[in-house]
Formats: sequence, C-alpha cells, structure tokens
Amino acid sequence: MNPVPFNIPFEYNGKNYICEVSPLRKQWDDIPRTFQITLNDVYFGIITYTGNTWESDTFKFGLVEKIGCLIHQSYLLGQTGS
Repeated sequence: MNPVPFNIPFEYNGKNYICEVSPLRKQWDDIPRTFQITLNDVYFGIITYTGNTWESDTFKFGLVEKIGCLIHQSYLLGQTGS
C-alpha cells in the first residue's frame, strides 16, 4: 500500500501553519522515514528521520524538529489515514 499524504495544523513562534505531509518511501518496518513538506501551500522541503534526529534540505532546524515530532505523533496515534 502506498503511503497517504496527510495534513497537520500547528502553531510555531506565534504563526499558524497547515503542514501537508507526503510520505516518500517506506523502510523495512513499513513506516515512512522521508517526507515532502508543504507549509501553507508553499513547498518547505524534504525531511528524513535518521533514527534519532530529523534532517532536512532546509536550514530551519527548529521548524524541522517541530514538524518531525508532529509526524512522529501522528504515526504513533494512527491518525495518518494509512
């Protein structure tokens, strides 16, 4: 089954965001680790979970960590629609 894109609304530094999360590939445990991110309809970048941190092709590290934590919570709570 292909990973399903999903949205996460959140607030960061006083600004509201709608984060569209598009899983790009799965690992052996069938949970995606790499995601394409769009914030408020603007492309943000690719983020990847390395096993203990979130890495990205963007330099907005605090925002990357926030988004990564929200993605992790979504998968733990099973709210991704997959």
